[in-house]
Amino acid sequence: MAILGLDYGAKKIGVAKSDEFGSFAMPFEIIRSDNLQAIIERLKAIIFQESITKIVVGLPISLADVEAKSDNQQLKEVKEFVEQLKASLSLPLIFEDERLSSKQAGEMIRNSPQKGDDDAVAAMLVLQTYLDKRRN
Repeated sequence: MAILGLDYGAKKIGVAKSDEFGSFAMPFEIIRSDNLQAIIERLKAIIFQESITKIVVGLPISLADVEAKSDNQQLKEVKEFVEQLKASLSLPLIFEDERLSSKQAGEMIRNSPQKGDDDAVAAMLVLQTYLDKRRN
């Protein structure tokens, strides 16, 4: 009974998955598409194949806490994306603050012998934050 973590971007969505016990997160894949239906179909396949029971989505709250302001376009886009997911998937969707996750993921990738895309790593960090809070 694994949990999926998503780091939404307009062109790429980082995907992470927890272990079956919900203890730790690991990068899973990157969905590269701007076609919402294709994204939803890929997520449905992952949910089925990996026995996913819940989805955690990174919420882009800035350090200036602009969530309350109407000018945070990325925040609006993530919320619209989640509304589309809710209409298409029958799983609980939970928001988790993704503050600094992309920066941390970039640093992890730069310092790693295996260079690569940081979107799935950012999704892993968001999901791990949620798992750690749930455990404590």
